[in-house]
Amino acid sequence: MFSRHLVLSVCFAIIVSLFAVSSVMAIGSTVQVVDPASATMKIVIESGNEQSILAYNKSKPVELKLLDLEENPVVGSVIDLLLVGRPSAAKNLKLPITSLKTNPVGATIIEPFALTEAGSYKIMAISRDNPAVYTYVDFGVNEENWVMYLIFGLLGGLGMFLFGMNLGAEGLQKIAGKKMKSILGTFTNNRYMGVLTGILVTAVTQSSSATTVMLVGFVNASLMTISQTLSVIFGANIGTTITVQLIAFEISHFALLMIGAGFILKFSRNKTVIYAGDIIMGFGFIFYGMKIMSVSMSPLRSFPAFREMLLSFSNYPISAIIGSMLFTALIQSSGATIGLVVVFASQGLITLHASIPLILGAHTGTCITGWIAALGASAAAKKTALLNVLYNIIGTVIFLPFLYNYMSFSDFVVWCTAPFSSSPAREVANAHMISAILKMLVMFPFYDQIIGLTHLMIPEDSQEEIARSVKTKYLSESLLKSPELALGNVTREILRMAGHVEFMMEKVPEMISYGREETIQEVSFREDKVDTAQYEITKYLSQLSEESLTEDQTLVMMRYMSIINELEGQADLIHKIIVPFSRAKAREEIRFSEEGFRELLGMFDRSNENFKLIINAFATHNAEQAERVLKSERTFEVLVKRLRTAHMRRVFQHKVQSIETSTLHMDLLQCFKRINMHSIEMSKSMIVDWYGQKGQVFAEGDAAVAAALQAAEEEPPQTDGTAHE
Repeated sequence: MFSRHLVLSVCFAIIVSLFAVSSVMAIGSTVQVVDPASATMKIVIESGNEQSILAYNKSKPVELKLLDLEENPVVGSVIDLLLVGRPSAAKNLKLPITSLKTNPVGATIIEPFALTEAGSYKIMAISRDNPAVYTYVDFGVNEENWVMYLIFGLLGGLGMFLFGMNLGAEGLQKIAGKKMKSILGTFTNNRYMGVLTGILVTAVTQSSSATTVMLVGFVNASLMTISQTLSVIFGANIGTTITVQLIAFEISHFALLMIGAGFILKFSRNKTVIYAGDIIMGFGFIFYGMKIMSVSMSPLRSFPAFREMLLSFSNYPISAIIGSMLFTALIQSSGATIGLVVVFASQGLITLHASIPLILGAHTGTCITGWIAALGASAAAKKTALLNVLYNIIGTVIFLPFLYNYMSFSDFVVWCTAPFSSSPAREVANAHMISAILKMLVMFPFYDQIIGLTHLMIPEDSQEEIARSVKTKYLSESLLKSPELALGNVTREILRMAGHVEFMMEKVPEMISYGREETIQEVSFREDKVDTAQYEITKYLSQLSEESLTEDQTLVMMRYMSIINELEGQADLIHKIIVPFSRAKAREEIRFSEEGFRELLGMFDRSNENFKLIINAFATHNAEQAERVLKSERTFEVLVKRLRTAHMRRVFQHKVQSIETSTLHMDLLQCFKRINMHSIEMSKSMIVDWYGQKGQVFAEGDAAVAAALQAAEEEPPQTDGTAHE
């Protein structure tokens, strides 16, 4: 526990230190030197600025005008041209002409010239008469196949970003996942604590979608109520802004260092250190992916049409919201969408005002992940997904009036955050956080009304449908990314499966006594449920095995596979042997001898007793009860032999009922023996390796386990002549 906290503290300290360094660098970069010279004229670029051309092609003409402060043309003045910015590969480039003279209307033209190297070029046009008068002409030169590079860089950077988010989230969940369920269950009973829990869990998963999917799984598995989930959804929408805040820090220079440090940590033998390596490496991939996307999209700065399209979002906010919503639904990550908006802002491609509709659209688009997870689930799970959709749609509608210039939300963001940041990227991140907080504050008073609306929109499943359904109840694919939670739900589904087998066991005395068709039909229906549960649990565990599991989790999964197979075997014996016998008894009026029937019931009671004992041991993690079942194996063998001998004695005494039912009597004895053997096998699975703690089931460790197994085999037979011992 101490090492886990130490590793988490070190990771947090490293990341915070990098943020602090980047913040100092950002503050230092905002300092500007003011030229004290006074300007008596100005140079105006009439056309041709910010051109985007292909390498080895000529530029377009650039028209300049020299005007005095009263907008009158300055005739015959000389403008000098200086190449002040160029790619390193073009260090030998010289301008074809270095000075221009204005004509009678104060205009002059920079004639077209060829640029061979890709990159950004900046030409300074300065008045020779007054050096305080100057302007800059920008050129963007792209490779001939620059579009391909842009697409590759964008997709590669986005993939690296999403991979980093998943890797970091998995590392955090492996460290904190065991406590995730208890945190959600403990703190969500209070709405205010539920909001804080949502923030915390989303900070761990780094995705509000992942939190929502988890909530859908919890509600579907009856671990949480719908009322509890809404407060967590409130917090999740705030928690996801933390990731974007981290992205907005300019720490991409340290991304490769973080990737390397995380990779080194993965060579450790300490699992907690390995998971910490995943966390650090994940953050490194996030920031490096953002850097790749930023560099790849830098040529777009030279395309006025693209910039105008992005800026038009402020004029058509509804279209921007829909477009952002669809894109987010496609990639299923609001963090990635808003990360791209941060990149646009850092490149000067989009304003804060135009970015806000994209942020709101991303909030709504990310709801698609939770809705997909709820498909085929219970009505309560669908309501949970709908809560997230309603919350974000209503929140977006609330913000619509503030997306226009006359009452702009962006002005409010600038006013709130001016003392803390001035970079466009930070303003976008701040707008994301402030909008999430305001949505929660505005909608919190209507908590019960939002829940009531979901009840109106999605009706409850009928109790009859629930009772007659053969579907599993607790298995949720949305929890596969959290193996600890997934295995916990498998435990609940196994107990539910055991409940069906227990019902079948309880009906065995009635079936061998009377053979009622209603009982037979219900037992057959329960057997269908057991078969379905075995198939679904097996499939679920197979899917879970594809995730990154610890050694303990793998051992638990193997134990569960063994237990469900034993349970299905018990149900199968009842269905294939007891049910046909019951129907035959009802049809042919089979009668056992009084003594023989009493022995059969006693034999079954002993099997049923062991079954209940082992299921209780599984439910309560009671290794002592599992050991008792295991030790009864030899005693049960002796009991079977004694009952067979007693039956044969009655046959040799020519008792008619014993002779007529001899085959059925032996079949039932063998059936009850096999049912008990399945319980014995379950006890072996539990004792040898109890919940991933191999050799630590008993206080004495491996030696005690070996002693228990040996004692079960060497236990002397008990022959007191009774069927109930």
